[in-house]
Order: sequence, then structure tokens, then C-alpha cells
Amino acid sequence: MNRNAGVSTDERRRSKRFDLPIEIEYRTLTQNPIYGNVLAENISKTGIALAEAAEVKRGETIQLRMNVPGDNLPVFATGTVAWADGVKAGVRITKISKNDQERILEHIYQNWLKGQRLARPSTR
Repeated sequence: MNRNAGVSTDERRRSKRFDLPIEIEYRTLTQNPIYGNVLAENISKTGIALAEAAEVKRGETIQLRMNVPGDNLPVFATGTVAWADGVKAGVRITKISKNDQERILEHIYQNWLKGQRLARPSTR
């Protein structure tokens, strides 16, 4: 019996995903590296979905350079391509400094807070 039957992919994820456009430069760590500049489709504490990363393949190691709006320094991370469908790709973050992780999580949190404030009805 499949324990996950009827459970959506989102519910099985370890971390909540946030739709947050972040500019990303990537490079595969393969013999003939593939380079690209894309926007993140969504991001979480443990992973990131890349829009328009057509040439990357599942299982490849990839370096990421994320340009966080309002931050002068980029965030660097290394990951493994968990899935790729020929258009988009999902990357599981395998290496990121504690400082860089805190900076990206702070950016996610601040954007989430903005969304919460906008979603509240006015009490005037």
C-alpha cells in the first residue's frame, strides 16, 4: 500500500516553498559545463526551482550564484539537480554557508511578511 497515496507533492516537502523571483546564475560541474542566467520559480530552505534551465540533467552538481534584491553581495550555493523536465529544473541545496543561508532565509521571510500585511483586511 502506498503511504503517500492522495498526498500532494507540496505536502511531502520538508520545507515550504515561496514564489519569489530571484536572479540566479548557474554552472554545472561537468566536463563541458553549462552556464545560464534564470529566475527562481520558487525557493525554500532546502531547494530552488529554476525556470528555463532546459539543458541541465537530473543528478548533475550545479553551482548557484543568487542575486538577492536589496543585498549587495550574492549568495553562493552548490546543489544537485533533483529533477529536470527539459524546461525547468529543481535543485536540492547541498552546500551553502550558514551566513548565506541566513541571508536568503531573511529575504524570504521579509517578503512573506509583506504578503501577510497585504493580505490583511483594512480595519479603518
